[in-house]
Amino acid sequence: MTPAYRVLMDLDALASLPRSGNRRAKVLGMLAGLSENADLGGDFEINDPETSRPFQVSCVAGFAITWRIDHPVLEVKIIDIREAPRP
Repeated sequence: MTPAYRVLMDLDALASLPRSGNRRAKVLGMLAGLSENADLGGDFEINDPETSRPFQVSCVAGFAITWRIDHPVLEVKIIDIREAPRP
């Protein structure tokens, strides 16, 4: 069984979400789910050009959420939330 991760978020990232509503609830639900499901990864992965550290990106309710797993301390760190570009 995979241990539960602690989910940490930058407050500036949270400010990108609407103050209430269905879209906010979906994003917050996904973030809460990362505690148990971070090992499943995001929709795609990018690498930080400076550190080569992998970042996961998940697309939920029209938002792109960038996050990374810090395995040694069992934490998921939410780096950025922004409106996803529309095709």
